[in-house]
Amino acid sequence: MREDVILSRLLDKYEKSKHLLKPGASNRRVMLRTEKKELPEYNYQDAEIRDAYNEAAKNLEQDGLVFIEWVKDRPVMSSVALNLNHVMQCYRRIHRLHPRELAQKAEGMITEFLQGITTEWIVSWRDQICKDAREGLKVPQFCKHDLTLLAKLLTAFKEYDLLHGEPITMRTFSSQCYHDTKYFEREIRPYFLNVALKYHKELSETVEGEGIGVRDQLAYLGIYARPELYELSGDCKLKSEVGEIDFAASYPYGLGIPSTLVDEIISVDLSKINQIVFIENKTNYDEYLLSELDHGTLAIYHGGFLSPHKKKLFCKIADAITSNTKVYFWADIDLGGFRMFAQLNHIIPCLMPMRMSAADIVLYQKTGLKRSHDYMERVKTSLKQNEFPMFTESIKQILECGVTIEQEAFLS
Repeated sequence: MREDVILSRLLDKYEKSKHLLKPGASNRRVMLRTEKKELPEYNYQDAEIRDAYNEAAKNLEQDGLVFIEWVKDRPVMSSVALNLNHVMQCYRRIHRLHPRELAQKAEGMITEFLQGITTEWIVSWRDQICKDAREGLKVPQFCKHDLTLLAKLLTAFKEYDLLHGEPITMRTFSSQCYHDTKYFEREIRPYFLNVALKYHKELSETVEGEGIGVRDQLAYLGIYARPELYELSGDCKLKSEVGEIDFAASYPYGLGIPSTLVDEIISVDLSKINQIVFIENKTNYDEYLLSELDHGTLAIYHGGFLSPHKKKLFCKIADAITSNTKVYFWADIDLGGFRMFAQLNHIIPCLMPMRMSAADIVLYQKTGLKRSHDYMERVKTSLKQNEFPMFTESIKQILECGVTIEQEAFLS
């Protein structure tokens, strides 16, 4: 046991040294110095512990795996150094894979599992990880010593790719992957999302802009804890194979439809609608229904981000919009709001911002939200890159006033 501890700590240092990638390129020894607590288990003031570790180190030295240096005239090790000529024997001794072996196995496993996948963010992750393994002998931290978790994660990626964008409940997905309805959520979800947040640009931007929670992040990817509910209010009708939903009957309070219904919608009737207003914030949406909604307007609760089902519903609504219909989007006057506008604008080209102007910033700046230096630097970058051309003047005003405006400010 103590021999394993000594070798493990030495190999940890070896893997961080130049010796790993370029054997012989450095004259520096890979060693543990006891005075610097590089072998913290070696408590030389406790005779029993000291003697046990001394004996373990002597056994390793006798086998030609390490070199020991002693404190003069004392039974205390000053350092233990790795014998670089017998590195592979050290790995075998503690049943640990050399980074080269581990990298080759990981790359082979990833390549085999994910051959032929088409999901862009998974492809990007696969290619980067395989490149790191080949060129730098690097593997993800969670599989440094065991590839079991990597295999489980790859199973999730492979099954997700087979969905081809179709939504699925989290427990059904888990069952398909592992024959266990809770295993994905319990063991794999954090690693799955960490990869998605790094390699799925749209998800990363949405999380950065909105700070959405874990379940909403998964919903964005089409994996649902439970069906979403989409709220609309106005004189419109949704038609399916089995009947028709007339939202006029609930005026002005509106109705909510489950995401599971979206695929059944055949058409959307907007013949009595001349204006559509997408409202991101729920409180503002509720207030708008009670104080501003008229019979020619369809109000839609946007809710922060476009999950696959929500996007599909909005696309069906977009198909029913005529050239005479005005369409507006209202959200916080900040990078998140601008980003959500841009996403919806891809679906509805005639979309216009509502209450998100530079004048609105000036009007509500006293209740504005102070932002960090880093955030303001991102605002400056977005202006320089003309990332949100529709909001150029608003972005300039944010920089001048030093604040962003939340939708709730309008309620006062």
